[in-house]
Amino acid sequence: MSIHGPPSESWDCMLPGPPSRSNGGAADLSTTGLLAYAAGSSISVVETHSMQLITTIPLFSSAPSPALASFITALRWSPLGLPRHLISSDTTSHHLTIAVGDRQGRICILDFRSKSPLISFEISSTQNLGIQDLCWVQTEPESWILAAIAGPSLLCLFNTCTGRCFFKYDSSPEYLSCLRRDPFDSRRFCAIGLKGFLLSVKALGDSHDDIALKELQIRTDASELQKLERDLTTGSTGAPALATFPKYVVRFSFSPHWKHILFVAFPRELVVFDLLYETELYSTGLPRGCGKLLEVLPDTNIEVLYCVHLDGKLSTWQRKE
Repeated sequence: MSIHGPPSESWDCMLPGPPSRSNGGAADLSTTGLLAYAAGSSISVVETHSMQLITTIPLFSSAPSPALASFITALRWSPLGLPRHLISSDTTSHHLTIAVGDRQGRICILDFRSKSPLISFEISSTQNLGIQDLCWVQTEPESWILAAIAGPSLLCLFNTCTGRCFFKYDSSPEYLSCLRRDPFDSRRFCAIGLKGFLLSVKALGDSHDDIALKELQIRTDASELQKLERDLTTGSTGAPALATFPKYVVRFSFSPHWKHILFVAFPRELVVFDLLYETELYSTGLPRGCGKLLEVLPDTNIEVLYCVHLDGKLSTWQRKE
């Protein structure tokens, strides 16, 4: 038996391929339960309550050549307070928008309704600096800037109205790994490096003079990374840390319960760090048999940490009373 749809019915859909290591685990969950994840050079969105695929959109699908397509390496859902002119003149409509970065260094805000970029951000560089991570930072009640790690060590801040990069910070020879915004102060965010370098940034506006920096260092054993650096056969190519050292990952999260507290996951060590007193509060190595740490996520309801390991295992950590 065959089933035929109505003659006027048309289909405009695309099934996603699987994510690859080149996507670097790029994914983000919205406050409404929409999971966006990178799969090759496309973005897929899943409604997590029903686990239904909503849409799949190829990034920069209007590129003149398929060779220009690139792996998506960073995703961040846009905040609701974006400037109205970026979203729509129709203030009654609700738009899903997301900031996207790829391996070729391109960044845009993508509108899911039109399936096209609303605005693109430019990094003036002679190299294609792949995007490692993105972070939205609120400078005023209705004003946001976008922070990005480009290449191995460049932090860029963008004006979301013009797409202009108004601030750059080069941390070389340190490799920057990820960005996170402070849940207690949306003007502040931090960037961490593979060797424990920690950059605390407060943005009071969208000009160079509005940015305040503080450089800190978390002590860690970086001997394994130093060996990997010596074994590199090529010089700097603009590739981000995750592409250069795919099995050496450093991540951190702000505590949702305690101000100024960071949970830092080095490959073989978990550290609790106090930003206010600029000191390490606690550190521990991994138990025997545990694979390298890949990600650390605090529970928003109870004081529990969830850690993802490189071997695919999940561990939970709880503070001793």
